[in-house]
Amino acid sequence: VYLPAISGLVPPEIVRMLASFLEVCYLARRSFLTDSTLAQLEAAHERFKQHRIVFKDSGVRPSGFSLPRQHSLEHYPQHIRNFGAPNGLCSSMTEAKHIKVVKEPWR
Repeated sequence: VYLPAISGLVPPEIVRMLASFLEVCYLARRSFLTDSTLAQLEAAHERFKQHRIVFKDSGVRPSGFSLPRQHSLEHYPQHIRNFGAPNGLCSSMTEAKHIKVVKEPWR
């Protein structure tokens, strides 16, 4: 849904970057991952890292683009090998506790 919606509205480099990022996300969320799937995941992540340079080249992020959640993708294949498929784990599962324990007392 996303790629056809933005195609023609943003530069093709951004479409390629988003396509490779979505591929990483879809592969990582599978319930069962083989060595072949993990190789595809690593290759998609490498493509994403190559394509995200568009943000540096365009001046949007002159110092580069590697946010903590993006950096964590680097470790997914090894963590999946060690601990198994994440089976749909999402940071929103712990966000409610984080708000209650950290944010509310701080306010």
